[in-house]
Amino acid sequence: MSTQGTQRRSTFDKIEIGQKFFDPISAEYFVKLTDTTAAMVTGIGDGTIPDEFEPEDVVRIDG
Repeated sequence: MSTQGTQRRSTFDKIEIGQKFFDPISAEYFVKLTDTTAAMVTGIGDGTIPDEFEPEDVVRIDG
């Protein structure tokens, strides 16, 4: 039995600016800043350093 909440798969271009998402490549959570960047908010990320994403990058959204 899973203890995780409902998650759905999406692509970077389909999430809203300001939305938190999980990047399966880095296994960290990010917040989308612009149409091409997001900032890591878990692990070593403090939400201030932008990282580039491609529109078709697959991400997970908790919901």
